[in-house]
Amino acid sequence: MKIKLLSSITLALILTACASTKPANVMPMAGGQYRTTGFGEAENDAQGAALKAATATCDKAGKRLEVTSSQTKYKGVVSESTNRNLNAANTLAGYVGGFVPTLSDDNDYEVTLQFTCAA
Repeated sequence: MKIKLLSSITLALILTACASTKPANVMPMAGGQYRTTGFGEAENDAQGAALKAATATCDKAGKRLEVTSSQTKYKGVVSESTNRNLNAANTLAGYVGGFVPTLSDDNDYEVTLQFTCAA
């Protein structure tokens, strides 16, 4: 029983490490604007990576983040709905100790934010 529990915990930690997002770069633009692009396996992950980079940029300047535009692109191998279904099946299989392979990658979603840092 203990080995099964330990195996489940180890698998969860490995999958969590694989689901981490890449750090996003910030590019200064004309007129005090900035642009950053975050990538992730899920739309929320990509948006979180972009917002984290944008917030850090404004925090360094002691200012507040103001997003002026946002654009999301799905760039996965399979259709977005198929990808969602495979991920849902994998989540359900995880509850019973199973695994369903997916075609997800850590850059399936791309979120581009244009923002300014206001006082």
